[in-house]
Amino acid sequence: MRRPILLLALPLLAACGGRPPPAATTPAARVVSLAPSITEIVYALGAGDRLVGVCAQCDYPPAATRLPRVGGYLVPSVEAVVAARPDVVLVVPSPGNRDAVHAVEQAGVRVVVVQDRTLADLWASMRAVAAALGRPEAGEHLVTDVQRRLEAVRGRVAGLPPRRVLLVVGHTPLVVAGHGTLQDELVAAAGGVNVAADAGGVWPQISLELVVARAPEVIVDAAMGTEKGRHDLFAGLDTVPAVRDGRIVAFAGEAIFRAGPRVPEAARDLAAAIHPEAFGAG
Repeated sequence: MRRPILLLALPLLAACGGRPPPAATTPAARVVSLAPSITEIVYALGAGDRLVGVCAQCDYPPAATRLPRVGGYLVPSVEAVVAARPDVVLVVPSPGNRDAVHAVEQAGVRVVVVQDRTLADLWASMRAVAAALGRPEAGEHLVTDVQRRLEAVRGRVAGLPPRRVLLVVGHTPLVVAGHGTLQDELVAAAGGVNVAADAGGVWPQISLELVVARAPEVIVDAAMGTEKGRHDLFAGLDTVPAVRDGRIVAFAGEAIFRAGPRVPEAARDLAAAIHPEAFGAG
C-alpha cells in the first residue's frame, strides 16, 4: 500500500504548483492537524482559524467539528492532506499513520511530530505547536496555565490518604492503564495509586484474578464505546474493596485520553471519583 499512496500524492503536489515546504522559522498560516489533542492545543493557542483540515476524531472544541476532514487519526488520507495546501502538518506518531505521514513529507509538505504519552510530552508538544504557529509566548502561557490548573487539583487532594485505583480502558479483553502513561500520571495527581503500574507495558491486559490480588479501592471505568457485559464485568468479586463498597465509577469523556489543554479537567474528574469527600460528596 505504500507505493500507491505516494503515487497518488505526487500528482496532487504537481497540481498545487510543486511548492516547497516553508522554512521551519516561517509561522504556518495553513495548518492540518492529524490528532485530536493537537487540534485542541491549536485552538487553545488562539489559532483555530488557521486550521484547514483535521482528522475525523477531532471533535473539540465544537468549532473543530465544522472543519474539513482529512481521514482518520490512525489512517489519514494523503490525498486530502496535500489537497488542503497546508504550510505545516501537525501529527502524533503511530504505527498506523507512519506511511501516510512519510508520503506527505515526500510530497514536500512540512511535518511537525509531537508526542502525547506523558505530561512531559504535553508541555513539549504545546511549545512545539506554538513555535510552528509563530506564537512561542502563547505556548509558554498555555503551559503555565495548564500546569497551574493541574496543581490546583493536586492541592485539592493533598493530605488525603492515597487510594488504590484501577483505571480500565477496555473490557473485552480487560485492558488497563499501566506505568508510563498520561493516565497513570493523572491518577497520581488525583490522589490515587495505580495498582496496575507494574502489570507490564503501558496498556497491560490483565485477568480478573489479578484484580482480586491487587484489591483496588476504586475502579474507574473509562473504557470507550459500548461493550457487551461491561455492567457485570466485576460481579462476584466481593473481596475487592471497590466492588464491595460500590466504588466502580463510570468515567465519561475523552479528555483523559488526550494530552491537551483539558488534562486538568480530566484530573479533577478523576479526583472526584477517587476522593469524593474532597468535593463535598461520598
